[in-house]
Amino acid sequence: MVKWQESIEQKLNLRKQKFVALNIKDRSIAYDEKIKLHRNISKITGDEEIVRAFLVDRLINELNYLPEFIEIEKEYSVGRPKVNKPRIDIILRDRENKPYLFIELKAPDKFESDKVYIEGQLYKLAKLEKTKPKYLVYYTIQENNNIILDNLIFIDYEKYPNYEDWENGGFVSSANEIPAGYGEPKKQPFIKGDSKYDLKSKISKKELESLAKNLHNVLWGGGGTTDSEIFYSLVNIILAKIQDETEKNNGQEYDFQIYSIGKNSENPNNLYERINALYRRALKEKLNITDKNKLAKAHIINEEKFPLNKLLYCISKLEGYSFYEGRNSLNGKDIMGDFFESITRDGFKQTKGQFFTPTPIVQFIIYALNLDNLAIDKLNNTRELPYIIDPSSGSATYLIEVMKIITKELKYKQFDKLNNNHQTQDRFEELFVPDRKENKWAKEYLYGAEINFDLGTASKVNMILHGDGSSNIFVKDGLLPFRFYTKDTAPNHLNVSFEDTLYKDTQAREVNGNFDCIISNPPFSVELDNETKRLLPRSFLFSTKKNSENLFIERWYQLLKENGRIGVVLPESVFDTTENKYIRLFIFKYFKVKAVVSLPQITFEPYTSTKTSLLFMQKKTRDEIKTWNQIWDKYVNEWNMLKTRVSNLLEVYLHNKERSKMPSLKGLKFQDEVKILQRMLKISLDCNTSVKEIIESYQDELKEICSIDKDISEVFGFCNAWWVFGEVAKEQDYEIFMSEAQNIGYKRGIKSEKVTSNDLFDLEYAPNTLNQESILKYFNPLIEKHKEILANIKQEIDKLKSTNEAKTSNIKEKKCLRLQEELQSLQERLLDLEQQKEKALNILETYYENNKIKEEFFDRTDETLIHYFKNGIMKQWVSNDILLRKNVEIKILDSIRKQIQWD
Repeated sequence: MVKWQESIEQKLNLRKQKFVALNIKDRSIAYDEKIKLHRNISKITGDEEIVRAFLVDRLINELNYLPEFIEIEKEYSVGRPKVNKPRIDIILRDRENKPYLFIELKAPDKFESDKVYIEGQLYKLAKLEKTKPKYLVYYTIQENNNIILDNLIFIDYEKYPNYEDWENGGFVSSANEIPAGYGEPKKQPFIKGDSKYDLKSKISKKELESLAKNLHNVLWGGGGTTDSEIFYSLVNIILAKIQDETEKNNGQEYDFQIYSIGKNSENPNNLYERINALYRRALKEKLNITDKNKLAKAHIINEEKFPLNKLLYCISKLEGYSFYEGRNSLNGKDIMGDFFESITRDGFKQTKGQFFTPTPIVQFIIYALNLDNLAIDKLNNTRELPYIIDPSSGSATYLIEVMKIITKELKYKQFDKLNNNHQTQDRFEELFVPDRKENKWAKEYLYGAEINFDLGTASKVNMILHGDGSSNIFVKDGLLPFRFYTKDTAPNHLNVSFEDTLYKDTQAREVNGNFDCIISNPPFSVELDNETKRLLPRSFLFSTKKNSENLFIERWYQLLKENGRIGVVLPESVFDTTENKYIRLFIFKYFKVKAVVSLPQITFEPYTSTKTSLLFMQKKTRDEIKTWNQIWDKYVNEWNMLKTRVSNLLEVYLHNKERSKMPSLKGLKFQDEVKILQRMLKISLDCNTSVKEIIESYQDELKEICSIDKDISEVFGFCNAWWVFGEVAKEQDYEIFMSEAQNIGYKRGIKSEKVTSNDLFDLEYAPNTLNQESILKYFNPLIEKHKEILANIKQEIDKLKSTNEAKTSNIKEKKCLRLQEELQSLQERLLDLEQQKEKALNILETYYENNKIKEEFFDRTDETLIHYFKNGIMKQWVSNDILLRKNVEIKILDSIRKQIQWD
């Protein structure tokens, strides 16, 4: 029995005047004879019946309605021929016997999902009543602070006689509790901190899934507005709601609600002004927007594209839920974050420059960077966590996933790797405790920037709903000078910069140097805004180049500390096209490339078929860059010397210029000239071939090699940079992990996603930890419930056998036979459950020791073990976490984590 059921049963049993007898254990119910029943009701067939018992009792004992005015299960005939006979759950009549309340009941967990049936179950049935009902009520109960309360939609049927009228009015509810004694319905305002009228914070995942579905069906139905416009409007509305919840003191009424004045809802324009004021305060306080002119022009919705009735609908659907306190509701984690992500998936239209990285790819990047171990090492050694940034954060997918992973790994899966001294443990508690604020560390260590205002707002909301209430998301271009990233609260690690003398052309550039890691998917080849373009030359070496993703590569250098890590998605063109040669040189000069993983073309489909790769690298230390520069300069000098001689040889042998006028050729013999040509061409030449023949054969190549890369000369010097790089690369040769993924675990179409094999990583399936208590907690209640039902059936059979009425002997025998069959079936099921429990405990003993998976099974190569958890008896405890193998290398992630050494 769940708590709300128990509360209702206790409440009804304590009544002095009992109009409903309820026994949940026996599944029995009985109504007072004064209440009009249109069919016999003696058994509890579901949660809806318990809700009805509560409401009938409440109507009589608390709201002063007479039992004889209550009807239950009135039946109607529908259709031709009239074969369908739907029923209405409760009708409450007035003193003139007219229908006052026409009530459809729902189990609490069906309230959101079944709203789609309001038209059929209330409106269509109400039209079959001879006298028009005054109000239609869609009803269930909710538990708030251990109090059972009404949870309802109260529709004024006189004002909204048709479903379409109610829809056009924004699906407004005229009350949020049943009025007493035929009184005027009223909507009691929601009040912060009130034991009865505060917002609902205990929210089930099922409720939110239904809410998201209902929002999608209504807001995105009917066309006329693009998907993204609706999505952005809804994001703004949620942001306003979060602002309302976080700014109110106890005892204050919330602003994010629809007030009622008598039977009428407040003026929609007044509501709009109040909600818009919330939105503007949120822009300032939560999005770090301080420009007064910009704030004054900000509007929560564009009424031409998102009409007021949709705003009313959104507020009516969201007003009763706490988005802030309900973030980690019940036993769920990030429940509001999951809700928002579902809206983002279904509602945001991905377009050029705004392609979301699929979550499995993001998770692979984070684990390939070994960020879990980096976080553990930093917490153990410095009492800090890594500072992580995504300078093109989109909807904050990368930041959300790294937040989830670091919390999960440090707090739950790898907690035993943390030092147990007081310093480390105290700092851990500051960062990860209590459970409902376990992501609070992110407000200090995670940063993001997003130029698209609407996407930036979405990323901020996403971070807040996942538990980071004041994250450092800047709704600005990620390529601006660092002084532009301002906010009212400290600290701000993005707002500082210093001059880096190793990062220069004709002058040194400013860098930030505060971050340990960058995870990102920069926009590919998008047009930059004019303000950014104007400021680029002061901040970037290659400001005139056209590919936006390459500017972000420079920005990554500027952001990182020495040995800072990078895991990013880049288009394949960065790695192989001539126009991107300059950025590859920049990468090798300033970074240590650790790995390149090529992804299949389907990775971002159906939105784009751009071929991409994952690049993993580490920023060089200043000493490493200085060493590179020394080697580079050495080979630039050699190239200059060779270039002079080769150019002169070309003049002599191709254009008959006088050798005597060329000092660089003085004293050179035939063998010397061949060696010079060999060195410049980097090939072996036949010493029996004349120099003239060699030059004639290779004149195009020699001219190309002798040419200076003028467009990058200020950065790399006056030389043929690729020739010089070839020599530097030989001297600084190191291994780069290279791999190609053919399958990535999914293949997405426009409407569906297909699960495929995955070359990137495996899932655990068998969890790292599992204890006997979890197994007993699952099986024992099921076994006890079956035993209880068996005892009741046996008792019923004995009772039937003890009666001696001849008239009913035939009926009695049939009933006994049916009960015997049911008894046998239940006995078999009970035996099966007991055997399953025993087998589960044996599996636990075989594969686990001291609640942890045994070392020999840690890499999950035992197929029987995987089967038990993936599809077999242990699937109740299946883990879909990414598997971090210790020993064998089966998937790409296994190899990267084992082979790559991070400095």
